[in-house]
Amino acid sequence: MRRVIEFGSAAWAVVALSVGLATLGSYNGDARPLVIAACLVATSAAVLAWACLARQRDRLAGTLLLVSVIAPTSYAWVLNVPALLVGLVLLLAPSTLLGRAPASA
Repeated sequence: MRRVIEFGSAAWAVVALSVGLATLGSYNGDARPLVIAACLVATSAAVLAWACLARQRDRLAGTLLLVSVIAPTSYAWVLNVPALLVGLVLLLAPSTLLGRAPASA
């Protein structure tokens, strides 16, 4: 299950960046720098979550997935829901997804 979540984190990074940048034209000029910053922060957080999962830092990965939910997906907000749910579970009770006690407290 860990590999599935790792792959999902990496895939979420790509989706968050591509959807966020694809919707960039729908924002006015003043908001565009904030949208770009949110895309970059969300993508970085998702990639770092993948790296943390690979190193069995499950709670930190959950926190980073929660941060990645700030990705501006506009009307495709449902794309953020899996990262939100998996992030919450990894943060609060990682053993329910991964089947064992976390390596780091």
